[in-house]
This record gives sequence, C-alpha cells and structure tokens, in this order.
Amino acid sequence: MKMRLDLSTKKEAPTKIHLGRFPLHPAPCTLNPEKGFTLLELLVSIAILSMVLVMIYGTLSMGSRAWEKGEEDIEKVQRMRVVMNLLSREIKSTFPYKITPSELDTHKEFYAFEGKKDSVSFVSTIPLKGGRRGLSWLSFWVESEEGLVVVERDALRSDIFKERDSIDKDEIEVLDSNVTSMELEYYELKSGKEEGEGEGEWKEHWDAEKEGTLPHAVKIELTFEEEGRREGDEGEIYYRELIIPLMIHVKKIRGRRGRRSDLD
Repeated sequence: MKMRLDLSTKKEAPTKIHLGRFPLHPAPCTLNPEKGFTLLELLVSIAILSMVLVMIYGTLSMGSRAWEKGEEDIEKVQRMRVVMNLLSREIKSTFPYKITPSELDTHKEFYAFEGKKDSVSFVSTIPLKGGRRGLSWLSFWVESEEGLVVVERDALRSDIFKERDSIDKDEIEVLDSNVTSMELEYYELKSGKEEGEGEGEWKEHWDAEKEGTLPHAVKIELTFEEEGRREGDEGEIYYRELIIPLMIHVKKIRGRRGRRSDLD
C-alpha cells in the first residue's frame, strides 16, 4: 500500500491574533486637515499673552515706584528729624551767660540772647563741633538760596553780636538746604507763676536787655521744600513745629518744687 505525500504549495489565509479588543496590526494613520490652529486663534492667544505681560509689568513697576517713594520719604523724615533734634539740643542747653559792659558802655548788664522772628542767637554749653571746648555762641537763621545756616563762635569773643552782613562766609555752615523759612516765638512765664499754674505769653521778639531774663521756651516752625519745587517743578512742602523748653528754667522750677515739698 503506497502512501501519497501532498507537497502542493497551497496558500492559506493568515489568521489574525487579537489581544483583547485591539488587533495586532494597528490601523493606518491618516492626517485630518481640519486639526491645528487657525490664524485667528494665534492672534487671540498673542493678544491675551500680551495683556497678561502688561499687567505683570505694571504691577512690578508700581511696586518699584512705591518702594523708591518710601525710601525717599524715610530719608526726608530722617533729615528733618536730625535738624529738629539739633535745634532742640542746642536751645535746651542755653547758658545764662551775661555780658558785662565796660565802663564807657551805658548799657546795663544783660543775658547774651537775641531772639527775632526769623533768627535766634544764644550761648550754648554744647558746641556743634566736637573739638571745641567751653561755651559757644550760636546763631541760626535761613539764608536765601542756602537754607538753614549756623555760625558758631567762642562766647568769650567781643564781636559775638556782629551783624549778619559782616560775617565771613567761611564761618557760615549750611545745616539743611531744603529749609526755606524759619519762624520763632518766645514764651514768657508770668512773674511768680510756675508751669501749670498760670498762662504765659508768646512773643515774636525777645530783647534780653529789656526783659532782664531768658525766655522759658522757644517755639520753632520750619518749612522744608523739595529742591524740584524751588526750581518750579512739582514737589512737596513739609512743616515741622517744635516747642523747646530752656533747661535752666526747668531746673529752677524743679528746685522750688523740691523745697516746697520739703517744707510741707
């Protein structure tokens, strides 16, 4: 019995193997011409992005300007505080220095204090310059186009009441160029009264020779103007007012009160 081997080349259809729901052979990719960004969409996106960037820049710029303005205001306040503290320290330290006239002088003995509406001169126990010792004669006023200035001299000099026009420019020192005006008043406490026991009187001038004593307090009002405002640009004006008691009178009042309490 002969066996017959069939070696024919008959092709059979390939079988598809499925993995779950997905076929082994992926579907061919086709491009969809409707997908992508249009020109209008790009323009809208750019416009929105530009608006966001402008808002961020405006916020940062505003914060930067506010920071700089705050720094400038701090510097201005600090400068004004330094000037006011200096005036307060010197006026508080006024010394009752008496000028003794010579035999040919017809004026009587009086305190070395000259108070005007726009200037003040007195003898202080605290010199402005650290190297100076002893009593100093100080004169404060506002010089045109210069600001608040001061002249310091030795109180023992005979020309301490030298007129302002004849003072050497080398002696004048500028304290603050932003001060445009200074107004002063001088407080007189009525005779026999103490602070809190009666009303006093504010005077625009103080003639120590006529009054025979020193004022009990000095009121100062300074006007600060920014440099740009003085040149015609926009700028701010600041006013500072300070009432300064003279310590020589404060010590006397405290001494009298102490003696009274001892007697009581």
